[in-house]
Amino acid sequence: MQLYSSRPVVAAWQVVSDLAAVGTIAVAVWIAQLVRDAIASLGGFGRQISDAGSGFSTTLTDAGESLAEVPLVGAGIAEPFRGAAGSADQLSAAGVALTGAVDTLAATVGTALWVLPTLLVLLVWLLPRLRFITRARRSRALSQTREGRDLLALRALVGQPMPTLLTTVPDPVAALRAGDEASLRALAALELRSAGVRAHDA
Repeated sequence: MQLYSSRPVVAAWQVVSDLAAVGTIAVAVWIAQLVRDAIASLGGFGRQISDAGSGFSTTLTDAGESLAEVPLVGAGIAEPFRGAAGSADQLSAAGVALTGAVDTLAATVGTALWVLPTLLVLLVWLLPRLRFITRARRSRALSQTREGRDLLALRALVGQPMPTLLTTVPDPVAALRAGDEASLRALAALELRSAGVRAHDA
């Protein structure tokens, strides 16, 4: 599998694009982690509320149970404490809910911040790289047979710029019709170079 073009300038740009793609993904993941941690840190407030509510509920419950033991009036005195303990339990539950919501938000935002840039990079970078690799592999395979070489020559005739064709073979159409071996090899080599494959390596 050929990853890079045989043409130095094209290969250099491919290396630069590969490094830029990997760097972009790495930076996106790093930023996503920082943002996720920053948002998740807000969940500490919810945990503090939950702990405070739970502790307050325990204190009020204990106080209510102690007062309930007072003869004659204990039950009446303890009831407000029990009610307040229930409110403290609700406060604790609200703290737990807040912590869960913050954690969910942190995970969602953190994931989006690295998934979206990564998808964009893959669309812009990976697809062209895969097209190059596929074209180079197929062109190399075609060059191994005479029929494939003729097909490469025909592709060059159809797809290469006219000035380049005329520089390579003065009359490419006539050469193709006549089956001129030298001209066909030259046209096939032109198509191979366009695909990033060295003719003598094919």
